[in-house]
Amino acid sequence: MFDKSHIFSDVFAHKENLITGIEARTKIAFTVIALVINLLSPTIYTPIAIAVFCLATLIAIRIPPKLLLLRLIMPLVMAAVVLITQVFFYGTTPLFTIPLWGFHLVGYEEGLARGLLIMCRVIGGVSLILFLSMSTPANKLLVAARWFRLPKAVIELSLLIYRYIFVLIEEAIAIKDAQRVRLGYGNWQQSIKSVGTLGGILVLRAYDRAERVFAAMIARGYTGAIAINYTEHFGRKDFIAAIGLSTVLAILYLVGQLRA
Repeated sequence: MFDKSHIFSDVFAHKENLITGIEARTKIAFTVIALVINLLSPTIYTPIAIAVFCLATLIAIRIPPKLLLLRLIMPLVMAAVVLITQVFFYGTTPLFTIPLWGFHLVGYEEGLARGLLIMCRVIGGVSLILFLSMSTPANKLLVAARWFRLPKAVIELSLLIYRYIFVLIEEAIAIKDAQRVRLGYGNWQQSIKSVGTLGGILVLRAYDRAERVFAAMIARGYTGAIAINYTEHFGRKDFIAAIGLSTVLAILYLVGQLRA
């Protein structure tokens, strides 16, 4: 068995706390509206406020800060690349000059401002996705998405993929452990060969498991569609949570407008 918390954030969503107890539809609506506010913000203050709120909330429910940092590294790298390109290729007001091999790279003030805005929007958007995924189980998110009229075929495929991706990872780990015991990763050439063999075996096992799962589903009355119904009720606690998150949205929106 492997520790899913190192790969998937869903493991933290199954823990009971104030944030995970909020109804899934409420959090989905909050995330979508906050993403729109984040993208339309004319200043960096709203994206920063969104990121601070989301990350502080996740840390408050005991999500390891190290894990959050790992999730943010790749978006930060991409955002940094965008920042650099904007600084040197956008704008008309020179801010600084860097001599390089006989050339002069000119950084522009407008490019720096635009790059910082894009970078903050990326951080704010990723923080919102982390907030949603780490506080709501994937199955609840997908079933709640059906209430928002997401196509049933998309939900069915997503549920099946999410269920069997863990099985596929466990099989990959078992195969790799067997290869390592047989010195399959003793050198670079053996490692390349072992990885290729691992990939081929996984494809064959995935196909074989798909056939067996489909046969089992047919035996249990599967007719081409899975019954997906959202059974959660919007109670008083959810109404209070919706008001609280709506207040947060209003504050986040005003932060950008007051600073504009």
